[in-house]
Amino acid sequence: MADYIIRDAHPEDAPFLAKCIMAGMHFYDFETEIPEETRIYERLIECERRDDLLYSYRYTRIAEKDGIPVGSLLSYPGDIYQELRHKTFSELWPDLAQMDAESEMETGPGEFYLDSLAVLPQYRCLGIGRALLMDGIRKGTCLGFPQIALVADSDMPHLIRLYESIGFVTAGHRQAFGVDFQRMVYRPSKGLIPNSK
Repeated sequence: MADYIIRDAHPEDAPFLAKCIMAGMHFYDFETEIPEETRIYERLIECERRDDLLYSYRYTRIAEKDGIPVGSLLSYPGDIYQELRHKTFSELWPDLAQMDAESEMETGPGEFYLDSLAVLPQYRCLGIGRALLMDGIRKGTCLGFPQIALVADSDMPHLIRLYESIGFVTAGHRQAFGVDFQRMVYRPSKGLIPNSK
């Protein structure tokens, strides 16, 4: 039996969630209390506390062990991605508007998207990342989406192997924010969810 729980995030979780997003962007890996990129961190905290931006707490689930957040995953319908990404960057990172405009869309209408999986280093390899992914797949399936999608950094084969072990398959590439991502999709079979082990 798992000794952690997965719960909805709350606005007060914003500092932890901001670190998780920064880890997903390769700006941080939980090695210090406050990330060196304090300007990005502070803006992400603001973003996480709001409910109308892409990286909002409202789209996030947290893995918690002994009352301590140890991992997180955003997930949301692909239909809202483009509008919320542009809104988020125009309000919080107007200096990156050109990069936003030139980057491919990671997701789109008709699919449920899993975004920015992160787990604290000392809690990795315990099944927590897999459990968060399974939780996201269940959410998308229960909402009736025929396809679950994510992107994986092509330079992180261990993550690609994790996604493949669940049943995701590569479906092309996406160039976003200067990174080459493998686009991966999972199609639930008659509403069945893959084994979480």
